[in-house]
Amino acid sequence: MNLQYIADKSGHTTAVQIQIPIEDWDILKKKYKELEDEENAMFSAPDWQIELGKKELRNIASGNTELMEWSEARKQYKK
Repeated sequence: MNLQYIADKSGHTTAVQIQIPIEDWDILKKKYKELEDEENAMFSAPDWQIELGKKELRNIASGNTELMEWSEARKQYKK
């Protein structure tokens, strides 16, 4: 595990950054369930966003949404 102390302009320590090997992180998550819960919360989308995505996928599957290549879309919105 590597520790890096972060200081402000005055030299006062304001934070600690920790690098933990993934194997050690997995062990910690098993031991402390709240770590895994916190990690999952950080990488999950809110319910409204998931539902919006599902609706858009249904629209695409049924042909109700027109798709275009990214390069073409970028040209249209660059103006």
